[in-house]
Amino acid sequence: MRYFDNEALFKKFFVASDWAAKAGSAIAALAGFVFTLAALLFCCLVLFDFGFRDTVADSLVIHQTYLLLLWMLFASKLIIELLAFRAAKRFAVLFRVLVLAAVFLILLSHLHALPDAWSGICGALSGKPAILLGTLALMATQMHHLSGVLNRINISPSFLFAGSFLAVILAGAGLLMLPNATLQPISPLDALFTATSAVCVTGLTVVDTAAAFTPLGKGILMVLIQIGGLGIMTFTAFFSYIFLGSSSYKDRFLLKDFFSGENLAGLYKVVLKILLFTFAIEAAGAFLIYQTVEGYWVHKLQDSVFHAISAFCNAGFSVYPEGLSTASLRFNYPLQLALCAMIILGGIGFPLLLKLYQVLKYQLSVFLYFLSGRKKSYELIRLTVGERLAFNTTIVLIFFGTIAYAGFEMVETTDAHSLIREAMEAFFASVSARTAGFNIVDLTTWTHPTVFLVMFLMWVGASPGSTGGGIKTTTLAVAAKAVISFLQGRNELEIYDREIGVPTIFRVLSILLLSMLFISVGFVLLSVFEPGKQLLPLLFECVSAFSTTGLSMANTKTLGSYAKMVLMVLMFVGRIGPVVLLSGFIAIQNDSFYRLPVENIRIN
Repeated sequence: MRYFDNEALFKKFFVASDWAAKAGSAIAALAGFVFTLAALLFCCLVLFDFGFRDTVADSLVIHQTYLLLLWMLFASKLIIELLAFRAAKRFAVLFRVLVLAAVFLILLSHLHALPDAWSGICGALSGKPAILLGTLALMATQMHHLSGVLNRINISPSFLFAGSFLAVILAGAGLLMLPNATLQPISPLDALFTATSAVCVTGLTVVDTAAAFTPLGKGILMVLIQIGGLGIMTFTAFFSYIFLGSSSYKDRFLLKDFFSGENLAGLYKVVLKILLFTFAIEAAGAFLIYQTVEGYWVHKLQDSVFHAISAFCNAGFSVYPEGLSTASLRFNYPLQLALCAMIILGGIGFPLLLKLYQVLKYQLSVFLYFLSGRKKSYELIRLTVGERLAFNTTIVLIFFGTIAYAGFEMVETTDAHSLIREAMEAFFASVSARTAGFNIVDLTTWTHPTVFLVMFLMWVGASPGSTGGGIKTTTLAVAAKAVISFLQGRNELEIYDREIGVPTIFRVLSILLLSMLFISVGFVLLSVFEPGKQLLPLLFECVSAFSTTGLSMANTKTLGSYAKMVLMVLMFVGRIGPVVLLSGFIAIQNDSFYRLPVENIRIN
């Protein structure tokens, strides 16, 4: 009899637990719906508040609405965390707890529930900026769900990568058309072109950035440049790693392809380091630029941050009316050197930056051990073949470009100041031509050899895994090594005591041919749509757009609508990469377990 009683009790227990699980799932789903609804309403309110509102009459109502939405987000997020708690890495749980605690303090400050000793903190947390930051932080904690949604979609990583850029471009174009973002309305095509140029970190402009956009518009441009420089999937991976502490294999393979990595292990930690590196370098660059410009401190700070982000992301946008060729900046050599340093660091590639960080970290530890009277064990830090190629090719291109530019453009003079100016002009042009796009001289004064030199530097571009475009320095280096090996009669390609695999050679060949194909087709289309323009400036414009450089000889503002569309396609393809983009259309899974007979074809 007791046996049957126990069995009935267990049945009731399991039925109750099943009902509890269903109720918990329903409550969690409801909380998720409330969170999503509040987030959407918050985005709409922000668009109205900053993009359309031109009076302060309804500021109190908007402030209270912000606060109500924050309460909704906090309550629903708290329920989600309590009901869907899962084992995660400690730092992921810590970040979520800290965000919830910070938001809770903001809410308590508005209820005046904090102790009197916290009056200063209460005053800082009761303003609209604190509410906005708290809301954005809560929304960021749910960003990892975007990764989950994308993983359930059966789409190739190439399409996902390209689609993320396209989505940001369309959203950026809409934001740039907000009434409060521009001093005077701009056309949808100009807004789309500007957004494409910013997200693709190109720098070609069809409107005067300084005269057309308000501080809000310039801030939107700055955010688009930052997202485009690092890639939207990098930010998604960052939020997924920080707030969830886990990742999917689809995310990892996507980022592996983006950063040209060979190892999946620890890839999300690399993403976190990249973001921290980026913000640290941009902050240091903004500080240096701030010291080299004149003006009111608020304007100096805004301009410094904008140019630091634009330089590190190799975008080439400037908020000055005539760019860096403005009379007050043309001979500002400290500013130019600071920008060159930012451009080189942004274009040299994150893998190499991380390796340099390891070297500096090791040397610092050696110095600290020396001060303490101890001796640190020797640690060998070696560059990979790709990193050595990127570093050496970058140095050679900068040196070669500077010498060649000086030889083509330098005039005979004995004035020391003129020699310094021309040497700085040559160095800046060599650095900036490789996808950055800043200019300190009038490009129409260049001789034809200089124009073709700059086009070559633009075509090569930056290094893999960087913020820049172009075919990449390693592509040029491998192609040059392959030609030399072939002329020497070798059948294998060896670089730095390593044999380069056939897939790498195929990829190099594909990048070279596809880049020439897209540039040639774009040039033909521009010559058809702009018959009144000279051909050399149009070719220069196509190379600049495809390499995401931003230098212009054809005056992009004067081009027609069809020509602008061609340049937008070139910028998009150049930023994504033609191989990555086209492989999403024609790539096939072919695991061949056989080899066909080899036959040599007569080439010449």
